[in-house]
Amino acid sequence: MKAVLAPARPAGLLTKSERLTLGAVFDTLAPPEADGACALAAIERKLALLRPERCAQFRWLLRGLSGPFLTAALSGRAVAFARLTWEERERMLQRMATSHIPNLRAAFQALKRMCLFMAYAALDERGRNPLWQHVGYPGPRTDRPAPLETLRLQSHPADELHADVVIAGSGAGGGVSAALFAQAGKRVLVLEAGPHREARDFTQREAEMMSSLYLDAASTTTDDLAISLLAGSCLGGGTTINSGACIGLPPEIAAQWSAAAGGIDFNGTLTPHVAAVSERLGLETAAHHNANNSVLVAGCRRLGWHVGYLQRNARGCGEGCGYCGLGCVYGCKRSTPATYLHDAVAFGATLVAGARVRRVLHDGGSARGVEAEFRDSTTGVSRTLLVRAPQVVLAAGALRTPGILARSGLAREHAGRHLRLHPTTALASLFDEEIALWHGPMQTAYSDRFADLHDHYGARLEAVPVHPGQGAFALPWQGRRQHAALLRQAGHLAALIALTRDRGEGFVSGSESERIHYRLHPYDGTHMLAALDGLVDAAFAAGARSVLTLHAVPLTLERAAASARKRAEFRAAIFAAGSQPNRLGIYSAHQMGTCRMHRDRRKGVVDEHGAVHGMRGLIVADGSVFPLASGVNPMLTIMALAHRSASFYAKA
Repeated sequence: MKAVLAPARPAGLLTKSERLTLGAVFDTLAPPEADGACALAAIERKLALLRPERCAQFRWLLRGLSGPFLTAALSGRAVAFARLTWEERERMLQRMATSHIPNLRAAFQALKRMCLFMAYAALDERGRNPLWQHVGYPGPRTDRPAPLETLRLQSHPADELHADVVIAGSGAGGGVSAALFAQAGKRVLVLEAGPHREARDFTQREAEMMSSLYLDAASTTTDDLAISLLAGSCLGGGTTINSGACIGLPPEIAAQWSAAAGGIDFNGTLTPHVAAVSERLGLETAAHHNANNSVLVAGCRRLGWHVGYLQRNARGCGEGCGYCGLGCVYGCKRSTPATYLHDAVAFGATLVAGARVRRVLHDGGSARGVEAEFRDSTTGVSRTLLVRAPQVVLAAGALRTPGILARSGLAREHAGRHLRLHPTTALASLFDEEIALWHGPMQTAYSDRFADLHDHYGARLEAVPVHPGQGAFALPWQGRRQHAALLRQAGHLAALIALTRDRGEGFVSGSESERIHYRLHPYDGTHMLAALDGLVDAAFAAGARSVLTLHAVPLTLERAAASARKRAEFRAAIFAAGSQPNRLGIYSAHQMGTCRMHRDRRKGVVDEHGAVHGMRGLIVADGSVFPLASGVNPMLTIMALAHRSASFYAKA
């Protein structure tokens, strides 16, 4: 039996017993070639970045495995997990992964995601990972472009500041708002909760960048861990780490929005703002598709299905790119730091990173500024920062803006409710030829074949890049050997996704923990599974040798064996396996709707210009104002709505 691993230089967060248990879990999940000491040290560092309650939950799980009760129930031996044989530990984790008890499935996912991501993403002192050679992954590029222009930030703000406009968030909505208010001659202050990272800081290393650029160090999930949520938390927010896909709101969905928002126009009056944003971002389609997107294009074309090319706010992306999700080091992406924040600073705006807005200051029905927690990036010391301003813009995102309102005593009936996520699952398809899905322009094509299955609800088909840690995180684990064998084929896998426009909804609590509650509605689950099944046909039409779903017990089908009967059986198996929590891998990069727009204050949080009902000088400019899910990548619509709101108020 292989020795149980433990970090050589523990960071001091975990106890000796917790560390021993974590080492035993890692040893059971990860291939023997993994650098366990390096990965475990990286896990402990990441735990230190999590919110205290999330870290406490993970430690509680480790302590549960340290005792005899859980192991007795699942293995038949009342001893600590680390004292089981390797075979016993593997069987126990397999039972947890497929248990009929939801909490056990969630516990397994917490362990599996953390350990396997770090197994393939954590780096040694030379900046390498021993598993990359098994995956065929080249790692970060070695070239670096000429130094790019950087933004000036205020690194040591005073305890009390004054401005005409203070903006919480620097992403799609916050960046546009900052530029327009600054261009109108207003004194603008932008507070970004995340760190200041620019092109020179983007190392293209998964573990570093996902911990640094994403909300909660890329560990945000729904409360049952069933849906992993990706959201930016850095200068530029989601525009810094997203795919760059820019899609206007489809007219038929805009009409639904109008009906749902009491008659607010999302077509005609929004059109000039979409055009203005599109021009500033310099939208264009990619010059070519990488192999991953080419699979989707070829498969859909051969089936006679719709194929569209995505406009992107990126220029000059070549074959060697594919690191957009880890920050663009080459300056190709037209994120808000490269566009609207640049414009804002040119007109005198001040940017402060590491400043998380806690609450809005107000009296007499008018906003008076904000209170923020500022964390000095040099010393790590936090202090309170007060900003006095008659105009406040909340652009902290659909997961965080409702909490600011709640802590401010401004919670409205609908604040935090109506959360939409565009829940997304994927199909892994294996090809004889190399795909190298981590290289080339990302998300350049799509298909609307399943986008309107009922009343303009359904799922869009797209392709996404995947790096080794992300692949290890997402691909189903049935045992160490099975999972390692999957990752060895990663260079020949294509990743196609079904991005679902959800009619069902969840909520974000207004408490300090900001709990995210969402359960996939059967209506949306049926659409997701129909699109997933369609991806099977597209993959085979493009020449895939076999396909695999992200179910806990993955469904696989070989093209050579895919007779009409076998194909029908596989379709039935997809729907039978379903989309229950932690039985199917589901993800979200689009969070919307928690401060929805409506003309009637009894039915929404903000009016048609983003103003919070009943509060002067307070507007919301992020995806939380969406009255319904957009059904398409939401960045362009967020920016257009922010442009419309800021254009209206900047004149005042």
